[in-house]
Amino acid sequence: MSDQEEFNVSAPWSWNASHFVDRGCPRIGGSEFLLYSDSGAIGGLEASCPPYVLTNCLGLPESGRLAPVIAVYLDDHRPDFDVQPMDKTDTEGWLNLSLDDEIACLVSVVAGVRLRSGGPVRRFTAEPTDRGTPGFYTHRVPDWTAATRPIYPTPRKFPLEPVTDWINGYLALSREDAVTLVRAARQFRDALWVADTDPELAWLLLVSAVEVIAGRETLKDVDPAELLQQEMPALAEQLVEAGGSTHLEAVAEQLVSIVKATARFMSCMGKYRPGPPEIRPEEYAQVDWEWAPLKKAINLVYRYRSERLHAGVPFPQPMCYPPMTSGAALDERPSGLAAAAGNASWMARDLPMHLHTFGYIVRGCLLNWWKSLPAAAAEGPDSDASG
Repeated sequence: MSDQEEFNVSAPWSWNASHFVDRGCPRIGGSEFLLYSDSGAIGGLEASCPPYVLTNCLGLPESGRLAPVIAVYLDDHRPDFDVQPMDKTDTEGWLNLSLDDEIACLVSVVAGVRLRSGGPVRRFTAEPTDRGTPGFYTHRVPDWTAATRPIYPTPRKFPLEPVTDWINGYLALSREDAVTLVRAARQFRDALWVADTDPELAWLLLVSAVEVIAGRETLKDVDPAELLQQEMPALAEQLVEAGGSTHLEAVAEQLVSIVKATARFMSCMGKYRPGPPEIRPEEYAQVDWEWAPLKKAINLVYRYRSERLHAGVPFPQPMCYPPMTSGAALDERPSGLAAAAGNASWMARDLPMHLHTFGYIVRGCLLNWWKSLPAAAAEGPDSDASG
């Protein structure tokens, strides 16, 4: 086995950084990066997740402005050869993110806040006494536009301490699970980043975040006809009436890939959804958290997403408005018997929830799925590194 074959190259850079340490690669130096947010970090000043150290910068974001809130230090260990072969097309681990922004995406899900890396600010050599050299030539403060009334409000402060266990858990995952997690986390983080300027895009990204992890779930030994009857009962009934069970089975075979994608999404939502928020608005503005009505509401969101992607039909405008406040919390769904905008109108039953409510559900799904993942078996130098 060659040196290259001992490494998981199709993996997130942030995950591989730990993998290189485990494989005994020498330390070649270190790097420090700044993560920006409109929410401030509180609590412990330092979280150790070897080879990373996350430090509270004590940045104080002003209203509508970003500040550096976390410094990420990487103790850099790398092989002394190019670990990325170029003898074939390989996108299994492709994320189009820098190592530091992968970490930002993961912390964004853990904390439920907007978080993006500005890039490196200090480089360290391999000398133990080196205090680092500042370098801002590739550093850029991320672009972000705040809204006067947020469509997706996020916490003003978030604790740093819980990040340690989550990142350590991520570094212990298999390669495939690590790739899936970072891809899903990126969808969630990007949804928060654009929510106040492009809420429709945020809806699409939030649905995609769950679809990413749902793709890792399997629906084995499912009969296509039974699946169609379960997920599209009205269509299944019409098919039976038109041509009997044989007609139903023939059409179900053609639609199984589409229906399976929807079924995986709803199954993932049902399995990993969080409980209701601790603080809730008045009852008239609450989403019913029992699974049967919640499933119906989420299914409607999924339908709007499909119509937006495939037919260009915009999301209902009331679902893209800033939420009102009733009682001690933000409304979970648009209130009122009906709403209108331009040449369109919607009944209350067609306005299942606000964007921030769906974001709460999606984040809960991602975290519960993350917690359910098994840690990868410890790998020695001679073990199979395929993940």
